[in-house]
Parts: sequence; structure tokens; C-alpha cells
Amino acid sequence: MIKKINILLIILLLLSPGYADIILTFENIGEREPITSPIADFNSELDSYPDPFSSDQILLTVSIENYTEYKDSILTPGQIKMFEMYPNTFKMNIYPSRRSCAVPPEVLELTDKNALLVDNGEGVDGVVGSIPFPNPNEALHHVWNHILRYRGVEIYGASPFYIVNPDGTKTYGAGEAIAKNFWNPFVRNENKGLQGMLMTKVTHPPRLADASTLVIESLNAFVTPRKAWVYNPGTRRVRRAPDITYDYKPSASQGLTTVDQVDGFNGAKDRYIWSDLGKQLRLMPYNAYKFHEASIEEILTPNHVNQEYLRYELVSVNVVNATLKDDKRHIIPHRIMYFDSDSHNMLAEETFDDQRNLMAYREFPIINFYDQPMCLSIHAATYEFATRRYQLQSLRSADIPKVQWRLNEPHKESMFTPEGLKRFAR
Repeated sequence: MIKKINILLIILLLLSPGYADIILTFENIGEREPITSPIADFNSELDSYPDPFSSDQILLTVSIENYTEYKDSILTPGQIKMFEMYPNTFKMNIYPSRRSCAVPPEVLELTDKNALLVDNGEGVDGVVGSIPFPNPNEALHHVWNHILRYRGVEIYGASPFYIVNPDGTKTYGAGEAIAKNFWNPFVRNENKGLQGMLMTKVTHPPRLADASTLVIESLNAFVTPRKAWVYNPGTRRVRRAPDITYDYKPSASQGLTTVDQVDGFNGAKDRYIWSDLGKQLRLMPYNAYKFHEASIEEILTPNHVNQEYLRYELVSVNVVNATLKDDKRHIIPHRIMYFDSDSHNMLAEETFDDQRNLMAYREFPIINFYDQPMCLSIHAATYEFATRRYQLQSLRSADIPKVQWRLNEPHKESMFTPEGLKRFAR
């Protein structure tokens, strides 16, 4: 499949005047060159992640003028729809493929062979802290690799979110979170059976301030379903929240995203039939350092983020289709997910209604947080086609204090209780 795409791409480039000099660059995405330590320009006291590839030049800009040349080869349906919806502003600047993603060596040392899927894919039985499926060969292997990818240990951070309307007006919100991950080589506990524990609270707008949530996520949603609690600042009470799963829509999202779309995809998988569409080459938002270093005022533009700051690369992705089972309910009947073959991050998602009409396109641009090292997204962008609104969640930039991924002082497990949630909310 990849060879066919390469051949087609070469033909397309030959037909495109001025692009003959980049054929060799697109012929091959090259070997992995992970960045495993901070680069020379990095200053741990700042919130900046300098671009290791700042000297790279744009190879090609895909726009309304030429996107049809690539729509059958390296563009996804969601990207094609973005060109058609926003012909005057949407574009994709294509740079050399830099396979820079890395994980701590301790993760690789634990990674030997595939874990086992249990209970129809709802659980994983394997070495805690490893890459669970280093040799993935089915759809849920890719989903679990994304869910259990290395993303810190003892975590504290805050980030804003924005909803941007077609006229450019914005809704601003902000939140704060602490988390304790168990699927890593540093706090690994084979007997606990947990992915991790998370507490979040809304700090803005004031009407939602201190509306807080506690989630305890197991490694097997069939045996131990997600446990969740919410704190209501109006009543000052904590209650169980069994509905914070699947297609529950938090009020702060204004209906644009579901709770199982946080971090790309999370939670139980039993409502879908999962199928592996194979490895493909696609243009994906990657090494988005320029975007990370731009000011928030520069990146928030009507209809979509400022594409001038995004970097796209030709990336090998594992493509997974999720189709709702006949006897199950979810407001998203069909989903297509694109997972990076190197880092296992979800890089893009498309959602479809029951007639297979595109509802939304989502992007998750990643960078290598090379002081860790690990690759994670710097935001989640959701573009809803019916309303032409978009949502930017979990935004990380040089304008925002860094997330602390490995606190020196571990979170006490006793914090992640209903009483702890009440204290955290205040």
C-alpha cells in the first residue's frame, strides 16, 4: 500500500510544476531519529520548547488550488472537507518528515512482546509500563497503545480552552488537573489493575468555577467499570457520576465533544465494532513547535486555527474504523482514527452520522517534549461542520505554564477520593 502511494505521489508531483526537486523527500519518510534529551536552546526555566527543525523549509503548500491532486492519496476525508468548507483560508504547509518521537529508555526496556487483550478487548494483561503492543496486528492494539502510551507519572497542570464561532467571537474557559498514572515504569503496580486517577476542576468561567470531577480508570472496563464523582459548587456536595462515560457531553464543551473524545479516545470500547484499515501514509500535524511558540492571539482565527503556524508531515499512520453496534447507542455512529505508527498518539479523527456524512474533523498536533522525553499533542482541535464552530482543548503553548509531568513529590492516593475531591475543588 505504501509503495503504491509513493508511486502515485511521484506521478502527481511530476505533473505539478516546480515540485520536481522534492520528489526524493516524499519518496521515503526516512528512518526514526528520536530526540532523547533536551536540545541546546532549551531552558527548563521557561515555558518554551524551541524548534529542533527551525531551519526546515516548506516543501509544498496544499491549498484549494491543488488539493484535488492529493485527495485520493495522502489527504483524509476530513482534510478534504476542510478545503471545501474554507477554500479561502485553509491550507497545509508540508515539511520534511522528521520522525523525532521518543519515550524514556525505561519504557523500552520493559517492552518485549505483545500484551494480551482480554474480555473482548475491554482489558489488557501485560507488563505495566511497557508499550503494550509493540507489534500491533488488530484494531484495538492501536487503540490501547494510544491509551497506555507514556504520558507522565505524577502530573499537575492547567490549560485554557476556547470555542471559536464563525464570526470570530470566542468563549474562553480554563481548568486545572492533577493525575497519577500507573501505566509507566516509575509507579508501576501490577496488582492495582488501574490505568490512573485524575481530578479536574474548572477555574473559569466563574459560573462554573470549582465544578470538579474525579475519575478512577481501570485496565479492564468489563471487570471494573470507570468510577467517577462530581463536586457541585452550588450544593457543595459530591455525588457519584456513572453517566460520565461514552457520549456524555460536559457543559464546557457546548456540545462539540463527548467525554470519550478527551485525549483522542478513552474509556470502554464495547459499543463499537472495531476494524483495522491498515497502515497508510497521510499528511498529519507533526512537530508543531512553531504553533507551540506562537501567541494565543495569533493562532485563534475564525473557522480554524491559523494554518500558517501548523506543520504537516507525511506520516505512517495506523487507521482504525469504529462502527456502532446495532444494539448499542452513541451519538457518534462512525469514527475513523489515525494513530502515529511511531508514538502511538492519535493524530486525527473523523466522525460521521448514520448516513456516513462527515460531522467533524479533529486534529491533535504533537511535539516531542524532549526534556522527558515523550510525544504528546499540544491541543485538540475539533471542527464541527454543521455549525462552523471549532473547539480548542488542552492547549499548551509558550504562553501557558508548562505541565509538570513528573513531580518530585508524588500525589497521595488518598487525595483521589470523594473527600479529596471536595478539598481539591476548594
